[in-house]
Amino acid sequence: MKNIKLEIENMKEELLKDLETLVSIPSVLDIKSKEKGAPFGKEIRNVFDAFEKIAKRKGFIVKDDDGYAIDAQIGVGEDYIGVLAHLDVVEAFEKAKWNSKPFSLKEENGILYGRGVNDDKGPLLAALYAMELIQKQNLKLKYPIRLIAGGAEETTWECMEHYFKGHKQPICGFSPDGNFPIVNGEKGILQFAFHFPLDETKMQIRCGERLNFVCDALELLTPTQSIAFHGKRALSRNPQRGENAIFAFVKQCKGNAKYESPFYFMMEMLNNEFLDDFYGKKSGLFAEDKEMGTTSVCPMSITWNQSKREVCIDIRYVKSISEEEIINKLNEIAKRYHANLEIIKRKKLLFVNEDSTLVTSLKKAYTKVTYEESETFTKGGASYARVLDNGIAFGATFPDEDPFPHMPNEHMSINSLLKACEIYYEALCLLAVDEEN
Repeated sequence: MKNIKLEIENMKEELLKDLETLVSIPSVLDIKSKEKGAPFGKEIRNVFDAFEKIAKRKGFIVKDDDGYAIDAQIGVGEDYIGVLAHLDVVEAFEKAKWNSKPFSLKEENGILYGRGVNDDKGPLLAALYAMELIQKQNLKLKYPIRLIAGGAEETTWECMEHYFKGHKQPICGFSPDGNFPIVNGEKGILQFAFHFPLDETKMQIRCGERLNFVCDALELLTPTQSIAFHGKRALSRNPQRGENAIFAFVKQCKGNAKYESPFYFMMEMLNNEFLDDFYGKKSGLFAEDKEMGTTSVCPMSITWNQSKREVCIDIRYVKSISEEEIINKLNEIAKRYHANLEIIKRKKLLFVNEDSTLVTSLKKAYTKVTYEESETFTKGGASYARVLDNGIAFGATFPDEDPFPHMPNEHMSINSLLKACEIYYEALCLLAVDEEN
């Protein structure tokens, strides 16, 4: 098979049909419909079944891991090269802003629209089709290749915890759930809440989303009026890309709090520690290193009512500061403003040296296909690469693309999808195919 690009082009219609099948399934976590074999609900079970049909049609060895994850493999052997992707998606937020039905694949001017086309059903299929190309050539493998698809990447990550309790780690691997060229660093993640004491105040504050986004809508309710504050939505890992409604709220209302009330201490904390600061310099959480860049800090939401008084914050940190240091600083802040600290989410950072065999192999693959230099960089997002002993995120979003993951009108160009497939083919050949071929 000499012309891989042409072979991929010939597979395009089949690939798009498979993607249409996967996108049409609203595979969002639904605990209400969970049952044996479907720990994340019926729709994630349905998308697993659809994936199984696709992989078996291609002649892969398919194994279901109790509905937590499902894998498809070519080749045999105990050691293997891993590709970690996911079949669950986030909800189709703000449906009125979508230009198409979120769970129906739409193509317009070479661009594919639909929830999951970029995160992560399209890239998953690009890797699966790359594996099929290797299998079609009957190339001798030094290691089998196994694509592992999880069902809870967007939520709890229980899928990978369950999978690797019963399966050994791959020799190395990548997750097609990031960016090209090479994401060899993923910042550590801490999401936490400051809880303030309850009092007799009748005031209420509510935000649109509790976690994972820059607050773009905040409503202040008092016994006599309602005041709305608006911002611009962005992912909490990139607070500089949004406009935080919490900041507008603090600027307008910080002088209206009763002295030393819980509301007063909350406003003082936001003003003194977090206002207009994306990088944690005011709060002492700032850190920077050459390889991973700087920390980011994002107030995500305020919930203030008769039963709960909390402020939720997101921090993405680099390797020059430890999780322990951050938690110690947060406890100091909590004590200073008479609040209690609750850790909501924590994920260790990932960093793989640039001179590793894995990184150098993926660099070669990227450059061979794109004729561009393959630089390494760090992201604030989290991919399954974090669960690997030797793994990184690798594509499928190209430089200067913004496919709107988790946002309305998520999209990916057909050309980018096919090019990613070609890059994954070259990468898997370098990692798994015997040099004697």
